[in-house]
Amino acid sequence: MANTFVPSSVRHALAADPTVGGGNAFEAAMRVSPDVHAPFLLAEQPVRDAHGTLRDQLSLAELADLVGAWSAWYAGRGVGPRDRVGIYFRDSADDLIHYLALSRLGAIAVLINGEMDPAIVLAYLRQTTPVGLQVDDVRQARMAGVLQPEDDLFWVSSIDTAVLSGDVPVPPPFRHAAGDPVLICHTSGTTGTPKPVIWAHAQMMEGIRAHLTRFRDHPQSLILSALPQSHGSAIGYDLLAMLSGVPLALMSDRSGSAVAAAAGRYGATIVVGFASTLAQLALQETDAAGLDLVERWVSVGDASHHAHIARLVERGRHWAGGDPVPGSMFVDGFGSSELGWGGVLGLITVPGVTAPHRCLGVPQPFAEVAVLRPDGSPAEAGEVGLLGVKGATVTPGYWNDSDKTYRSLLNGYWLSGDLVFRDEANRFHHVDRVVDAIHTAGGMVYSVLTEEILLAHLPEINDCVVVAAERSGEVRAIALVHLRDGHGTDGMLARINKVLDGLGHTPLADVRATDVAAVPVGVTGKVLKRRLRQTYAGTAAPAAGHTVSVPAEQGR
Repeated sequence: MANTFVPSSVRHALAADPTVGGGNAFEAAMRVSPDVHAPFLLAEQPVRDAHGTLRDQLSLAELADLVGAWSAWYAGRGVGPRDRVGIYFRDSADDLIHYLALSRLGAIAVLINGEMDPAIVLAYLRQTTPVGLQVDDVRQARMAGVLQPEDDLFWVSSIDTAVLSGDVPVPPPFRHAAGDPVLICHTSGTTGTPKPVIWAHAQMMEGIRAHLTRFRDHPQSLILSALPQSHGSAIGYDLLAMLSGVPLALMSDRSGSAVAAAAGRYGATIVVGFASTLAQLALQETDAAGLDLVERWVSVGDASHHAHIARLVERGRHWAGGDPVPGSMFVDGFGSSELGWGGVLGLITVPGVTAPHRCLGVPQPFAEVAVLRPDGSPAEAGEVGLLGVKGATVTPGYWNDSDKTYRSLLNGYWLSGDLVFRDEANRFHHVDRVVDAIHTAGGMVYSVLTEEILLAHLPEINDCVVVAAERSGEVRAIALVHLRDGHGTDGMLARINKVLDGLGHTPLADVRATDVAAVPVGVTGKVLKRRLRQTYAGTAAPAAGHTVSVPAEQGR
């Protein structure tokens, strides 16, 4: 590939420019690119260019032509500043294209995961009130069964049949103010119905701005994004790649085997994904091809389990004295849609370095992070409390839901819905989601922390989920484990509880082997523990006196 790499001095100038934001980052990238005609965007699922030809590779100039053509198409539909347009098709490079096209008009893309159930999509659209819905033919057929023409007055169009005209002039770029909304991205829905999170022009850029000046890459770098392309985190990484001039490959299939194969095919040096995808990559056979050039793994959103991190950093390579050396770096960027792009806490792992269980690292320079008691007062070091965040990356709120927005704030901090503690070195440690902590007669069981311990101490466990279950009318915690071939659960419960007891944690009541396919996950790949609670808990309720006073649907 020709070199599109943007030098450090130019990146620093971009980062210092207050006019660059989420709504015009693409135009800024076009201005500073060393070669807008060099291949830049690689699409696992081909997209139609401005002339209707299916393409799996586009330069920035070709991407600009396509974005301009779609902007003209939307303008022809009467779409203008502040209008929302729903975007609902199979996750692909098309999500980025339509986000950029709508941003050029000052309109707001409402990105929707292509696997979301049509009935939930409709409820989401009714909350965000778009003027139109852009789909593909498959989703158009799905939506036809739920749309009610007398109530749902927005237009519906399919990218598979829409015709782009080269004769229509491209509208000039909209001039965004700092607070202008540019994107509505939904939460994963693991705690209930997905919530519409607002990202604004300047707010969206704050995390990108910080990472732009310290992005560890080089002229041979290539980013493979295995994030859901409809997710705000994916759009943020797309913009970072454009402003950095680092070629970008976008995945639609986020399975571990597909991502590993694509990493080899594209020569990826940086692989970005949610923890679920990176866990699958960690479990790939050690001789699986495709991962030998990877220098950095980046986990976005929920923190990854250290057992999976340890396996990944043994793969790939890094550079020492100009020579490639086995072993790579893992960057864990903890955050959520509401906390904005870039991860508010960060931890870097390299081979031979072991962090404490569920350590999230230290706050990013753009975030003020605190551990709060339910009354809003700060917790002491070592005391488990509510994770709260202030800073320029935090969302302005939920679209059309002021009540939920204000209920998500405590003492000026946005509550993520996570339980954490801070140590004396100001490192933050994650123990659970508020809604997933299990109140048993024997004590509190933090499900995520317990999963971390099981993976660290029982190597025959590939992955596991700890959930609440009812037994004789009493709530207890059980582990559902996915085991390596040739292993069973005989005697495992006693071993697990011996480890937990030695670490001062509440024991489990049972351990059950399960297949990965039997564990329900949401559209972004996150485990739906609420559904598992319904399966195993029956009518069980938390023990009295242990309720945590925060909304049940906060955060993700």
